Amino acid sequence: MTLMARLCALCAVSALMQMVLPEDGRQGSLRMICGLLMLHLTLSGMQELCAEIMAQRDLMRIFEILMK
Repeated sequence: MTLMARLCALCAVSALMQMVLPEDGRQGSLRMICGLLMLHLTLSGMQELCAEIMAQRDLMRIFEILMK
């Protein structure tokens, strides 16, 4: 599953959970937690991508990695 698909899935689950919660302040807390999860997912995905790029010697392979 690509990083973008994982971020979209997390965003969709976050939105569904926010719709279920009453509007008494818990939605803001949930938004913050989901935002932090998205940030963690993004940074870990970037770390994996950079490690994969650093291991390559072929320029074409680097471009293939960047395209996925």
